[in-house]
Amino acid sequence: MTKKVKLLLLFISSFILIILIFFNKNNDKSEGFYLSKDINSYKLYTHRGNFFDVKSFLKKPSIFFFGFLNCPDICPNTLQEISNIIVKLGEKSNKVNFFFVTVDPERDTVINMREYLDNFNENIIGITGEVESIKKFLKSMHVYYKKVFISKDFYTLDHSSQMYIFKKNGNFFGTISTNEEESMVLKKIESAF
Repeated sequence: MTKKVKLLLLFISSFILIILIFFNKNNDKSEGFYLSKDINSYKLYTHRGNFFDVKSFLKKPSIFFFGFLNCPDICPNTLQEISNIIVKLGEKSNKVNFFFVTVDPERDTVINMREYLDNFNENIIGITGEVESIKKFLKSMHVYYKKVFISKDFYTLDHSSQMYIFKKNGNFFGTISTNEEESMVLKKIESAF
């Protein structure tokens, strides 16, 4: 093989390798879990009555917890835990968004959420909306929830109980379980800054 042929083959091999790396990186990004930049189309609202849009979360890391107001124990306990985390973070808590998203939009209206969240830290922002809007958002967030009827007219909800952490660019960072030690939780949150 001549030197020119070897150089040509090396050039072609390098070119193919660069193309493969480029496409692989692009595929990794498209398959990743992130906060949808199309969130404006879901038409969600905060418990304060404001429109929940991309600007609401892309400026700093965000923690999302999903639950419902009629939840007897897990949701209020977790919201109290989030309130305690905010206090423990001190000034650093201003660098993080804390969101409580309903999985029960039929009952959890803006007004109901406002009254309910008055019992917890004011930095926790409630998110609700029309039934179909919430369903679309929960699907995009890969949140499990299922309506469970206790009687003909009353239901509860089985749902994911972990908190989701996202970096300020909207990329998924990790989860927090309700049974994790507080020191580990604080380290995870601070690592997302």
